[in-house]
Parts: sequence; C-alpha cells; structure tokens
Amino acid sequence: MARLRPPYTTALIAGAIVVALALAIEQGLDQRVGHDFHVFWQAGRNFSHGDALYHGYLPGAREFKYPPFAAFVFQPLAVLPLSVAATLFSLLNLALWVVAAFLTRDIVALTSSGRISTPVPLILALVLSAQFFLDNFHHVQMNAVILVLVLLGIRDYLQTKDLAAAGYIVTATAIKLIPIFFVAWLVIRGRRRAALAVPPLVAACVLVPLLVRGPAAGTADLVEYYHSFLSGHQHGEVASYTRGHNIASFVNRTMLQPESDSDVRRPSIAVSDGTAHRIYQVLWATVLLTFLGMLVVLRRRKAPVSAFELSVVFLACLLLSPITFTANLVFLLFVFCAFLSVRFGTLSYPGRLVAVLLGVAMAATGLSGKDLVGRTVNLFIKEYGIFVLTMLLLFVAGVVLAVRESRGSRIGGEGSAVSRLTSA
Repeated sequence: MARLRPPYTTALIAGAIVVALALAIEQGLDQRVGHDFHVFWQAGRNFSHGDALYHGYLPGAREFKYPPFAAFVFQPLAVLPLSVAATLFSLLNLALWVVAAFLTRDIVALTSSGRISTPVPLILALVLSAQFFLDNFHHVQMNAVILVLVLLGIRDYLQTKDLAAAGYIVTATAIKLIPIFFVAWLVIRGRRRAALAVPPLVAACVLVPLLVRGPAAGTADLVEYYHSFLSGHQHGEVASYTRGHNIASFVNRTMLQPESDSDVRRPSIAVSDGTAHRIYQVLWATVLLTFLGMLVVLRRRKAPVSAFELSVVFLACLLLSPITFTANLVFLLFVFCAFLSVRFGTLSYPGRLVAVLLGVAMAATGLSGKDLVGRTVNLFIKEYGIFVLTMLLLFVAGVVLAVRESRGSRIGGEGSAVSRLTSA
C-alpha cells in the first residue's frame, strides 16, 4: 500500500503551486512587444507563417538572435496568445528550477569522490544561484530550458545512454549556442557512439528548419543569422554588451574609459580600443586552449568524468559566449554545488585558504543583489567584473582539480582531488 504524504507536505506543495501560478500569471499579463519572451513568441509565429526571422521587426521589438532551429521549436508558443503562452512558460521555468536542482544533485553524486553527502551543498548552491534563476524567470527567458537539457544529456551520458545524451546536448545548442562547448566535450571526451551521433544530429538541426521553410527561405535564414549575429562576435566586439558577464565585458569594464556621462564604471587600467581588443583575444584564446587541453589530457588518461571537469565546461560556456547576461548564469548552480560539496576538513592548510577564497568569491557573486548588499556594493561587484573574476578563479581551480583527480585515478589514488591542489 502506497504511503500517504503527511498533511503538511501536501499543504506545502499546494501552497507552492498557488504562489507559482500567481507569479506566472503576473509575468504573462506583463508581456508586450519589446520584452524578451515576445522575441521567442514572434519568432515561432514568423516561422509558421513563412515570414522573415531576422528583419522586418515590429516597432520597438528586439532582434531575434537565435538559430533558425530555435524559431522552429518556438512554433507551439505562437499557437496561444502572447500572455497565455508567457504564463505557461513562466510556470515551466519555475518547474525547471526544481528539475535542475534534482539533476544537479544526482550528477554531482555520481561524479564527486569524497564529497559531502548531506543536502547542505545543494541548498547553498540554490541560495547563491537564486538571483540568476529569478532573473531568468523575470525576463521569461530560455536559460532554464537550456540548463535542464544539458543536465539531462550529462545524466544520460553517465548512464551510458549515448544517443540520448548527444540528442539533448545538440538540441540545447541548436536552440541557443551557449552550450556549444558541451558538444566539444562530448566529441573529445565522449565514447565513440556518443561522438559519432553528434554530426548527424547537428545536420538534422540545420536541415529540418531549412526544409520546412523551403530551400530558398531556409538558406536565406542561415545567411541572415550569420550576418546579423555571428559575424560581429567572431571578431570579438569588446564594446558590445558591456553589462554582460563574459570575458569581453570584463575587458570593457576594467580597461576602457567609461562613457562621459557615466558615474558608475571606473576602469582600473585605461588602454586604447585596439589594445583592449588584443587583450580580449589573448584572454579568450587562453581560456579556450586551456579548456581544450584539459579535455585532451583527460581523454588520454581515460579518466572518469568528474564534477570539476563538468564545472569547467559550464564555465567555458559562460566566459567564452558572446552574450552572457545575469539570466545566463543559471549554469552556476551546478558549478557552485560541485565546489561546495568538497569536504573542508580533508584539505591542507593552503588548500583551505584556496577554498575560503573561492567561497568568498561565490558568496560575493551569488549575494550581490542590491536588496541584500545595497546599491553601491551591488554596482561595484557588477561593474568591476567580480562575476567574471569569480568564474575565472573557479575555471582555473576546476582545471587543476580535474587534471589532478585524473592523475590520482590513473595511479589508483583515493584521496580528494582538492587536497592535492597545493601538493607537488
């Protein structure tokens, strides 16, 4: 006989559903032309009606910056009125927050040795990443969808479901390019079956919308998408998206003079636009090559997948993406959980200092909302690139720990990777 839930649990779930519905309805009624969700809704509508995807926008509307496959996927949104579709999608975003938490818990449990087995790391990670999920919810964005698709792909890969894993990860990338580094991870680190599944899946995501729209219109969509979005970012436009949290925005904030009417940004170094561009290229290439080098080393050692390795991939997605706004940082849920799961008591004294530094950086990033720390501190953290510095610190630590953990597994070592951070 099935065990009944305690009354207070049922009441808590019912209350959460009522609150979620009220919040979602408020979000839905607020949607209009110029909001983020309208971009997705209109793209689905344009795709199904055969209209242009990358030009001819309504007055006040934002540009559509997603691949044609995304517009193909967004078609069901346009079947409903904008407010209704936004309400349902807002409910989905809240549900996906819960799903992401459970998937993160399960994946970290499978990929971390000597971790803290209590729920405390996950709870702390949820608290520190809450503002990112709330920003994603407030803007009715797609980032929770992308995160859950990637986590499903990782989970299935760990369970040797290679085709499903490739399907989830490629689909996520075809909707929004930010997880493209997980495609690279799957090809370089994945089993042969998973790696071989990637090319036909990528081809399908390109060809399906092209064939549905017709060869002429579909080809025009791809050309317009490249020229309207990809071509500018491939040259590293440091001056674009200064409010973001990627390497380009970090260089912009810390090395270029602020606008004459700005009283917020105060660069610590003032360089020319050309110098800033070259510094950006060097930093971007360094992060990319370090990421790829880690994958090659881990593959050669045939190392098992670790939570630190996965954290590095998530961080590469955020740091190297041409667009990384606050809502995109939902990826940090997994990263925070992985690092917070390390047993502090097993670390050497230098290792504890590193752990404390990372903990302070994560706290500064996750608790930076102006309602918590005030407007002045909040602006300092955001405008001086503390978000990006935190991610760079976690990226470096993740690479070191993933590589050293692989060395330990190769020679049969059982100690914590973090305890070896400062060892010879």
